[in-house]
Amino acid sequence: MTTPSVAAFHSQHLFFKTPFGAVAKDEPVRLRLAAPKKQGLSCYLNYYRESPEGKCIQSLLMTPMDEGFEASFIPRQTGLYFYWFSLDEEGRVTYLGAPADGLSGQGVLYEFEAGLTPYQITVHEYLTPAPAWYREAIFYQIFPDRFCNGDPQGRVLNPKPESFLYATWADAPYYIRNETGAIERWDFAGGNLLGIEKKLPYLKSLGITGLYLNPIFEARSNHRYDTADYHRIDPVLGGDGAFDRLMEATQEAGIGLILDGVFNHTGADSRYFNARGTYGPKRAKDPDSCCHDWFTFREDGSYDCWWGVTDLPTVNKQSASYQEFLFNAEDGVVGYWLNKGAMGWRLDVADELPDAMIERIRGVMDQEGAPKDRVLIGEVWEDASNKISYGQRRAYLLGKELHGVMNYPLKKALLGYLKGETSAQQTERIFWSLKENYPPNALYAALNFLGTHDTPRIREELKNDDLLGMAVKLLFTLPGVPCIYYGDEAGLYGAKDPYNRATFPWGREDLTVFQHYEEAIALRRSSKAFIHGSFLPFSKGKCFGFWRSLGEELWLVAANREQTSESLHIVPPGCESAWTFEVPPRQILCQRVDKDSPRS
Repeated sequence: MTTPSVAAFHSQHLFFKTPFGAVAKDEPVRLRLAAPKKQGLSCYLNYYRESPEGKCIQSLLMTPMDEGFEASFIPRQTGLYFYWFSLDEEGRVTYLGAPADGLSGQGVLYEFEAGLTPYQITVHEYLTPAPAWYREAIFYQIFPDRFCNGDPQGRVLNPKPESFLYATWADAPYYIRNETGAIERWDFAGGNLLGIEKKLPYLKSLGITGLYLNPIFEARSNHRYDTADYHRIDPVLGGDGAFDRLMEATQEAGIGLILDGVFNHTGADSRYFNARGTYGPKRAKDPDSCCHDWFTFREDGSYDCWWGVTDLPTVNKQSASYQEFLFNAEDGVVGYWLNKGAMGWRLDVADELPDAMIERIRGVMDQEGAPKDRVLIGEVWEDASNKISYGQRRAYLLGKELHGVMNYPLKKALLGYLKGETSAQQTERIFWSLKENYPPNALYAALNFLGTHDTPRIREELKNDDLLGMAVKLLFTLPGVPCIYYGDEAGLYGAKDPYNRATFPWGREDLTVFQHYEEAIALRRSSKAFIHGSFLPFSKGKCFGFWRSLGEELWLVAANREQTSESLHIVPPGCESAWTFEVPPRQILCQRVDKDSPRS
């Protein structure tokens, strides 16, 4: 694999590929190679649409042009198209494809077609973007048991049998495990929906306009991913009445709320599986149970469960009665909570849900007569445009399923750069790849974050408040919807679960960290360019950065992770000559650039 000298190609430059990045179905795609005029050189564009039936490769002889060779095709179906080039020089054939790491960009030569990495084009029919309120929102994720207890006496509401309660709100999280390592008794701090309602003025003053709640339905655990009753708010959180009051209060405050949809599995201790007999004598394992076909049982008494966790029996998504339970018009779970005021769902472990099921969830949300402000987000940990799960290429971002996904690649890229594990150049390539692979509406609807209930907290990861401040400012200036994990703005540390799920330190906030968030939120709200503006990543030396522009506004955002200043000599978009900027050590330079003002 070598850098080509016979011909050149770069998938992210409009000279070589038009239009840029993902394309709509039936939109012509023009591809061009830059190559010297050479006797006996013929170039071919090879492409195929990925299909379960296999590859049907089309090879087009490219037309010689003044500056190289050109060919076009029209993708007639949605899906992923892959392409590369063959260079035939008097019978000697070499191949030009993407870099082996799959991040696209500058083409490389391959001696053999078999080992080649092709380029990707995402072909979509993304007809309906995420609603405006969501795209313009600043989100806040809440793990309900640990945010705030709204009971005037500080009591844990309706404690569960066989659980333990912390002595004080400030107690560190701790699991009681048995000899096998399984959690013996679930721990509760007492956070509830009353507490969230009580803290809405705090959230609104912070600039929050969207809430994402971890599961709130009745369950045995504190995390509630083991749903016991999809139609009942957990009494520990205050029950259905508390939800109704919270919905009324969030609507009055202008804050949209999305719920966590856990539809791949239920709890073992649930009215559906009922392993403990909590919900009567009938259990799912009984052949005459109404939920028997929701689950897959084996002769030895075992059953399918999520990642081997027996508390989380996996649901058979093909079960007609389960689908009726989720989707029926009268009280199907998906529509039931939307009709009670929720403005969307975040789908837990979206990789475990069939595409047809996600499409049907979206269909319920978009049905005729439904409000147009509903949003569907999925938990996907990788590049969602080309994700393969269980041997199947997923169609998350092709237009009929998710509006956007949780942006784990962004978190990984930022941490890699700030911790010195990834070069500025590689970080630039990662962001160009996301921009190239995602339909624009999906890129701007990605839910961006620095931490969640499933990851160590950002302060724990970086262990340096200057780097933390940089991460926060990048989060709020990159394209997508920024989301704060509760307590991050207060300076909480915490490694993996349960330590990343500590209680919010009310009255003990770290004001230096809080200021980082206040400033970043104010910056984002100061210009629509950070919400809707174009996005051009770059790297220079050890600086990673990007341009955001909208109309006449142009912003430079440049990150310098080093402990010494870096001089940035760069040509702003729309300018003819380079400007020089000084980026202070371990800071973000965020500056509006006046293109009409001379600068050297």
